[in-house]
Amino acid sequence: MLKPKPSLGLLADLLDGLDIGLCAFDADDRTLAWNQTFLYLFPEHDGFVHAGEHYRENLRRFYRARLTSDEFRYVEEYIASGIARHQAQTRPFEFEHRGTWLQVSAQTIPGLGRVRLWRQITREAGSSPRSPAAEAGNGAPDGIAAANADGRIVSANWQFGQLYGLSPAEAAGLTLEAVVARAWQDSGEAAPAQLLAHLRESQHFAGAPFEVPLPGERWIRVIERVREGGARTGFHFDISALKREQATLRAAGEEALRSASHFRGIIEHAPSGMLVVDAAGRLVEANRAFRSALGEGADPVGRPLADLVAPEDAGVLAEMLAASAQAAGDRGPAVREMRFPRPNGGPIWARVSAVGLHLPQNPVSTLLQVEDITARREAERRIAHMARHDALTDLPNRTLFRERLDALLRQGAGAILWLDLDRFKVVNDTLGHAAGDTLLCEVARRMRAVLRPDDTIARLGGDEFAVLLGDGDPLAASQAAGRLIAAMQAPVVVAGRPMHVGVSIGVVLAPCHGRDADTLMARADRALYGAKAAGRSTFRLYDPGMDAAVAEQHGLELDLRLGLERGEFELHYQPIVTAAERRLVCREALVRWRHPTRGLVAPGAFIPLAEATGLIDRLGTWILHQACRDAATWADGTRVAVNVSAAQVKHGPLIAAVQSALRESGLAADRLEIEITESLLIEGDAADLLLALRRLGVRIALDDFGTGYSSLSYLRRFPFDAIKIDRSFIADIADPDTAAIVRAVVGIAAQLGATITAEGIETEAQYAAVRREGCTEVQGYLFGRPVPLDGVPAEEHHVKA
Repeated sequence: MLKPKPSLGLLADLLDGLDIGLCAFDADDRTLAWNQTFLYLFPEHDGFVHAGEHYRENLRRFYRARLTSDEFRYVEEYIASGIARHQAQTRPFEFEHRGTWLQVSAQTIPGLGRVRLWRQITREAGSSPRSPAAEAGNGAPDGIAAANADGRIVSANWQFGQLYGLSPAEAAGLTLEAVVARAWQDSGEAAPAQLLAHLRESQHFAGAPFEVPLPGERWIRVIERVREGGARTGFHFDISALKREQATLRAAGEEALRSASHFRGIIEHAPSGMLVVDAAGRLVEANRAFRSALGEGADPVGRPLADLVAPEDAGVLAEMLAASAQAAGDRGPAVREMRFPRPNGGPIWARVSAVGLHLPQNPVSTLLQVEDITARREAERRIAHMARHDALTDLPNRTLFRERLDALLRQGAGAILWLDLDRFKVVNDTLGHAAGDTLLCEVARRMRAVLRPDDTIARLGGDEFAVLLGDGDPLAASQAAGRLIAAMQAPVVVAGRPMHVGVSIGVVLAPCHGRDADTLMARADRALYGAKAAGRSTFRLYDPGMDAAVAEQHGLELDLRLGLERGEFELHYQPIVTAAERRLVCREALVRWRHPTRGLVAPGAFIPLAEATGLIDRLGTWILHQACRDAATWADGTRVAVNVSAAQVKHGPLIAAVQSALRESGLAADRLEIEITESLLIEGDAADLLLALRRLGVRIALDDFGTGYSSLSYLRRFPFDAIKIDRSFIADIADPDTAAIVRAVVGIAAQLGATITAEGIETEAQYAAVRREGCTEVQGYLFGRPVPLDGVPAEEHHVKA
C-alpha cells in the first residue's frame, strides 16, 4: 500500500507550530530557512535574517543596526569567534536569553548542511511548579489549534489551553472569538467589543498575523494557515515579554525626543571637548570643556573651526572633515591629531574624532570630540629626548652624535674633537659616584660656555666626550681644543673639596682625515691616545703616523700573548738591606721580557699593556710561582718581595695564586712579601683582601707611599708590615719639608710596628739622610741594581756600597 505524500503546506505549518526554534544552513553556512518559533524566541532577529546570505552577513546586519560605527569595529572579532563556535558545535549546550533558558543543539543533514535547534527548558529547569498563568507570562510553550471551515476548534494542544486558561477538551467546538471572550470573563472583565470585532474581521485574512490582548497585560500573536476545504491551523505565540520590551523602547524613544531639546546641555557638560560644525565648517556648538582648555575669552561659536587650529594643521583638519563626511557607517569616526593654540601659553595637542550627524535642522553636520593629549605628547617628546640625550648632563648621546656626524659628512667638511678627562677616576674612587656626577655636570657646563651654540657637544659615556664642529679648518679646531683645555684648568669644587682635572683631546678633520664616520671616530681615538701619551691636558691633531703606533701596540699585544706561551719572561732581583748594617734581608722580584727581536724589554713597556688586556693575571701568577721557587733555593733565608697591581687583583683570584705558589715551592709564608700600591686601597674589598693575605702568614708592604692616593689614614686602617717611601721623596730629602714628611711617616710606622723602606737611594748623602730620619731598610742603586738570579750570590749577606 502506497504511503500518501504529506502536504508541503501542512509540513510548513507543523514546523512553524513546533515549540522548537529551527534554522537551517547549507554546507557553505548560508541561511536556508527558519520557522516562526525561531523568530518568537529571537524577535530581535526578525527582519535581519535573509535567506541565501552567509551567517556572517546576518550577524553583521543585526549588530550594525544596534551599535555605533565606532563600536562596530570591535564586533568583528566577536562575530568571527561566534561563527567558529557555530560551525564547531557538536554537543548540546544551554544558555539564558531574555529571561528564558534555552538548550541549543545542531544536526548535520547529508546533502543539505546543518540544522540548529533551540528548545525552551525554563519549565524543566525550574525548582518548583508554577501556575499556568505564570507559565504563560514567562515564555510558556506556544499553542496550536486546528479549526474546521466554520472556524470552530477541532483539536488543540495543551499549550493552547495554558495560554487561554482552559483545557483542550473545553476548547473543542468553540471559535477563537469565544475562547478569547471566555478568557476575559474568567478574569472578571468583559472582552472589549472592539477586540471581538477585530477577531471576526481577522478570520477573513488567513495567514496575516494578528495580535490578541488578554487580561493581565498579556498578548498573543496568532498566525493561521488555511488548507484545502477551508480548514485552518492556528499558531499562538505568547509575545507578552516582547510587548513589554517594545513599550520600554517606545518610552525610551519618547524620552530621547524630549531630550533632543537638551542636546546642547548634554554637550555643554561633557567632560571632554565637544564641537558641532556645519557643512561650511563653522562652529554650531562648543562646550565648556573646550572653551576652558582653549582659554578663549569670547564664545567661539559661529567662527570657522579652521581659525582655531594651528595654521600648520589646517590641512589635517580639512582632511578629517572630508573623511568624516564621506566615510561609510562601518568605517568608524575619522581620527586625527592636531594643535589648538592658546593665547596665554603653548598649544594644546588634541586627538580629534569626527563623525557625521543627521540632524533635522541641519542635515549635514559633524560632531567632533576633542581629547587633550598634551601630557601624552609631552611624555613622548621626553622619551624621544631621553633616547638621544645623556640623562646626567642632557648633552646629546652617542646615538645623536652619530646622526649629526653622518649629516655633517653628507654636507661637506667638519671636525671632531675626541675628549677624555684626566684624573677623573681619582674623584670617582675617592669621593664616590655622586661626586663624579657633579664633576661631569660642571665639565659639560664649562664646555658649553666656551663653544658656539651650533657646535654639538656629546657625552659618549663615562668621562668620554666628543665635540662636532661645522668647520673643517685645522686652525679653528685647534683653537676650540685650546679653549676646552683652558676651561678645565681651574679646580672644580666637589663635596667641598677642590679637585683638579684636565682634559686630553684628539682632533680629526673631515674629509682630509676620512670620509666616513667610523674611520674618523677611530682616528680621533688614536689622536686622543697620542695626547695622553704626550703628558695629558693637551691636544693632538691626527697624524697618519699614529696608525703605525696603533699597529705597533697591537703587534706588541700579540707578542705579549706569544711570549707568555713561549716562556720569554724572566725575573731580576734587587736587594733590600738594613739601614744600620747594610745587611741583606730581602730581594725584590722585578719582571723582564726577553723578546726574540726587541731584546730585553723593561716592565714599563709591557705591564700597562698586560693590565689593559687582562693578561696581567697570567703574568702575575707566573711571577709569584717563579719568585717563590727561586727564594726556596736561597740558603740565606732572605725574603722575596713581589709586586701586585690593582688590575691583577681585579682580573684574577690573588689569594688562590699565593696559596698555590707557596704550596708548590715549599717556601715559608713569612718569607713572601706582597707589595701593593695605594691605588688598590680605594677598592671596596681591599680590607678583606689584606686580611686574607695576613691569615696566610705572608708579609704586606705598601709600595710607593706618597704618590697618587696618599692618605695617612691608610696606615691606620690596614695591617701593613712594611711601608716603602717613594723615590720622589728620597730625591728631595734634603728639603726640610720633605724630610719632615718622611719623619712623620716613620713615626706613624713605628707606632704601628711596621718597618720603613726608603726607595731610590743612589748617593751616600741620601743614605745618611734616611738613616737620620729613622728608616729601617733601604733600597736603590747604591746597594745594587736588579740582576738575574744567576748574578745573585747565594751566600751574600752584606751589600757594600
